[in-house]
Amino acid sequence: MSIPPGLLARRTSELPRQLWHLGGLMSIRVTAGDTDGALSVVEQRALRGYATPPHVHSREDETLVVLEGELEYTVGGRDGVLRAGESVFLPRHTAHRFAVISERAHYLMLITPGGFEEMFQVVSSPAAEERLPDADDAWTHTDPDVLAAESAARGTTVFRDDPVERARQLELLETAPGTAESYRCLAATVAGPGPTFDDVIDGLVVAAKRIPGDPGHARALILLGILAETSHDAVSARLPGILDALGPDQPESVLLALAFLGAHFREHSAAVLAVLRGLPDEDRQRLERCLADVDPSRIGRSWPTPALWELSDSERELDRRWRAEGDWDAATVQAIWDAETTSLLAFMGAKADHHVERNARV
Repeated sequence: MSIPPGLLARRTSELPRQLWHLGGLMSIRVTAGDTDGALSVVEQRALRGYATPPHVHSREDETLVVLEGELEYTVGGRDGVLRAGESVFLPRHTAHRFAVISERAHYLMLITPGGFEEMFQVVSSPAAEERLPDADDAWTHTDPDVLAAESAARGTTVFRDDPVERARQLELLETAPGTAESYRCLAATVAGPGPTFDDVIDGLVVAAKRIPGDPGHARALILLGILAETSHDAVSARLPGILDALGPDQPESVLLALAFLGAHFREHSAAVLAVLRGLPDEDRQRLERCLADVDPSRIGRSWPTPALWELSDSERELDRRWRAEGDWDAATVQAIWDAETTSLLAFMGAKADHHVERNARV
């Protein structure tokens, strides 16, 4: 759904074009009204610490072009850094955010189609001068509640973090039996489009180490497995401590959750397999496959359940001919291998979640 260009022309042209937004200076150089709705161009200057909340547009795409300084961005779970002369495309229907990480930055934001600049014009204070606002001018900062509401009215969802509530839920995991409410709250943070907070990872590790006294905390292992896909190094550094705290003598639901987590870390494969030696055969084979190096001869019809379907000699020959006829290059082999690994991880995570929820006390 789009807003009629004539309406955009009337609305955006009559509003202020120089604004103090989120503590930075925003100058709207081209409105939707100037381009019959096709495009808006917004110029921004900001100091280190300026950051947009994670958000997702349903109507428009954004393109950032850095003129000076550096921006850090996340789009669709992928992180990057932009320097002067570089740009990034932030598509609609994909969550994204960005922040200034240099002392100051100067950049352009292209909005296609135009119109969303009206939100900035409505929620921000008009800038009396073309300069950055003073740090102690609190009135120049945008109210996050108003920003979220006005964005929603234009088809954009702003995801907000509540650090007080997050801290409360983490404290509950540390001091009380694992509660489904706390894990639901943290799951929304883990699976959302926003940045990963170190305190969430640390809190989940603390909860995971409480599993011997309360197996319901196996939920923490599942959330850490999800976080492994966006914060691999941070979770990897903590995995040895989790393995040491748990050991192999755990209920099946815990072992399945630990297998899902451990399957993300080839660098810890020996330790993971040693702790999980008691897994049922079919689950262990899935784990071993996720931790294995790329091997074209293992691509075929038998995964993800080799323990349940033993191929005959004729079936193995059929697979061999299939691979040979494909004449895959290394990149194709890697793509197929990665796709199969992703499918296995999804299956392992779903199975672990089912077992944990079925066996948890709360």
